[in-house]
Amino acid sequence: MMKNFHKTLAVIVIIATFTSGCRSTDEYKKFAESGKAFAETTNSLLDTAGQIKIKATSEQVLKSRRDRIQVNGNKPADGIVNTYNELSEQDKKRLSLINELRKHNELLQAYFSKLIELADSDSPVRTEKAVGNITAQLEESDSKLINLSPIKIDKLPSVTQIVLDSRINGSLRRELEKRKYTIYQEITTQEKLLKIISKLVQEDVETIQDLQEQRLVIEPLKSESLDNEDTWINTRLTVLTQNADIILAIDKASNNLNKFKELFVASIEGELTSKQLNSFIQETNSLSALIPEKNSH
Repeated sequence: MMKNFHKTLAVIVIIATFTSGCRSTDEYKKFAESGKAFAETTNSLLDTAGQIKIKATSEQVLKSRRDRIQVNGNKPADGIVNTYNELSEQDKKRLSLINELRKHNELLQAYFSKLIELADSDSPVRTEKAVGNITAQLEESDSKLINLSPIKIDKLPSVTQIVLDSRINGSLRRELEKRKYTIYQEITTQEKLLKIISKLVQEDVETIQDLQEQRLVIEPLKSESLDNEDTWINTRLTVLTQNADIILAIDKASNNLNKFKELFVASIEGELTSKQLNSFIQETNSLSALIPEKNSH
C-alpha cells in the first residue's frame, strides 16, 4: 500500500527544516528510513489481508461441499457451484477495496513527491499544475474507497484549525494553504479503512480457525486411528495460533497512520519535536517485527 511512503516522510523533513534549524540530520535520516520500512510492512500486510480473505472463503466452500455430500450421498450437487460463485464475489469485492486503497496511497505519495519538487523549484508553475491534477485524482479515489467500504465512512465534519508556520513561504506555502485540509482528510480515510480491514481480517481468521479445527483436528481425532499423533499435535498448534500477529499488525499500522497525520500537522505548524519523531520510529520498528518472514500464514 505504501511503497513510496518514505517520500511522504521526506517532505515532512523538508517542511520541518524550513521551520526549525535545530534538527539533527541523522535524526531525520532515521525517520525517513523508518517511513520506508513502514511502507513496505503495510504493503505486505494488505497482501496478506487479501490472501486471508480468499483462504477463509475457500474453507467455507469446502465446508458447504462436505455438508452437501453428507446429505446427498457422495454427490455435492449443482448448488455447490452457486455457493462458490457467491463467496468468490465477496473475495473480488475485498480485493477491489484493497487495490483501490493501494491506488489512493500511490496518489497521496505522488502528491508529497510533487511537494518536494515544489519546495526546490525555481519555476513552480508546472509543478503546481501537476499537484492540482494529483489532488483531483486523490479525491476521485477517495470517493471510490467510500463506495467500496463495507462500512459507512463519514467525511470529517470539520478539521481542527491548521495554522501554517510563518517561516513557510512561496509556492509551498500557497499549496499547503490551499490543500492542507484535503490531505488531512485523505490520510484519515486511509487510517479508517485500515481499521475496517483489521476487523474484517479478524473475522476471517476466526472463520479459518473454526473450520480448520473441525476439518484438520476434530475429524481426524474422531477417526479410528491417527496416522501420526505428533503431526496431529503440530497441526492443532498451527491452526489455533495462525495469523494472530497479522491482526495486531494491521491495527498498529492504522494507529501509525494516525500518528503520521499528527506529524504532518505538527510539521507545517512548526511544532514537530524529537519526541514525536522518535515515537514514530519506535512504533514502526515494533510493527515490522510483527511480520513473519515471507509472510507465512
